[in-house]
Amino acid sequence: MSASACEVTPFDGCAGEILRLRNANRENPETLAYLSWRYALAPGCPAPCVYWLRGASGERIGMASVIFRPYLLDGKRVPVGVIGDISLEARWRGRGLGHSLLKFMTSDLERRFPDRAALVIPTEAARGVLAGCGWLAAGRLVPLVCALDPANFLAARLGNIVLARALAAPIRAAGRRWVARAVPAPATLHLNATLAELPGTIPAQTPEDGIATRELSAATLEWRYTHHPHSRFSFATLQQCGEVQALLVYEEVDRTCIIYDLLAAELRQLQGLLAAFVMHILDRNELLTLRIVLDQDHPARGCLRRLGFLARPDEAAFQVHSASGLAERLRWRLSQGDKDT
Repeated sequence: MSASACEVTPFDGCAGEILRLRNANRENPETLAYLSWRYALAPGCPAPCVYWLRGASGERIGMASVIFRPYLLDGKRVPVGVIGDISLEARWRGRGLGHSLLKFMTSDLERRFPDRAALVIPTEAARGVLAGCGWLAAGRLVPLVCALDPANFLAARLGNIVLARALAAPIRAAGRRWVARAVPAPATLHLNATLAELPGTIPAQTPEDGIATRELSAATLEWRYTHHPHSRFSFATLQQCGEVQALLVYEEVDRTCIIYDLLAAELRQLQGLLAAFVMHILDRNELLTLRIVLDQDHPARGCLRRLGFLARPDEAAFQVHSASGLAERLRWRLSQGDKDT
C-alpha cells in the first residue's frame, strides 16, 4: 500500500468512524459526547484535521488527528496542532502502514500550515515512527509525588505496619511544620468547583521569549475543565484582598489528588498556593498522595521539591515539529493538562 491511500478530511461527519477506530484500539471506550468535546473548535484556531489510511478495498483502517489549540509561543498567542487519536487496526500492523499515514500527515501539515508548530505526546510505539518522519524529541513528562501518609511507604519496606505507623506520625508532623512555613500571610486559600465562582479574575500569563506553553485563559480553562464530559475538576486559588494571585486545577481519584494545571503571576505566589493547598489536604486526612506531572525543566518543579514532592520515573516523552523550525527551537512547558483526556 502506498501513501496515496491516505486522505485528510474535516471532523464534521466523521465522528462515528473516529469513534469506531479509536475504541477498537483503546482499552477504555469513549462516547460521541467525548469526541464532540475533544474536537471542539477553539477561538482563533483552524478546524481539526483527520488523516485516514484506507485498505485495498477502500475501508478506513487507520487514522490520526490534528486539533489546534491556543498556545503562547515566544509570548504570542498562536494555534498549535496537537496530534492525537493515532490508531491502526491490529491486523494491519507491522507492515509500515503507520509510517505511511504519519508521513502523509506530517507532509500535509508542512504544506498547509508552514508557520504552525505541532506537538504530540505519543505512545512508545508511535514515538519511533514519528521520529522517522522528522519529529524531534523535545522533552519528557515526569511525575512528582508527595506521600501524605508515609505509613504505607514504610510498611512496604519494614514489613511491620505497627512500627510503620509509629514512625510515620513524627515524620508527618515534621513535614506539616515544614510546609506550614511556606504558607504566606495574609493570603488565603479558596476552593471552588467552577471558575465562575472566583471572586476575581485569574492571573494573566507572563509572556516569555523562547518558551512554548499552553494558553491558560478563562475560556480555555472553562472548556478543558468545567465542560469535560467525564471528569469533575476543582479549582484552588491563593487570594489576597479579593485578588486571585495563583490558581491550580485538580481532581481526586482513588485517594489521590492529581494537579493538572498551575497558573500564577509570580513563582513565589505559586509556591504559596502549593503550600497552602498541601496544608489543606493534610488537614483533611483523607488522601494518600498528591501527584503532578510536568516537563523535566518546568520552573514549578523547584517549588514542589521544597514542599516534599519526589520525582518518579518518566511517564511519557513529547515530540514537536514545524516546517519553519519554530517548534524545534523553543523550550516547551507542559503539564498533565496538555493531554486532552
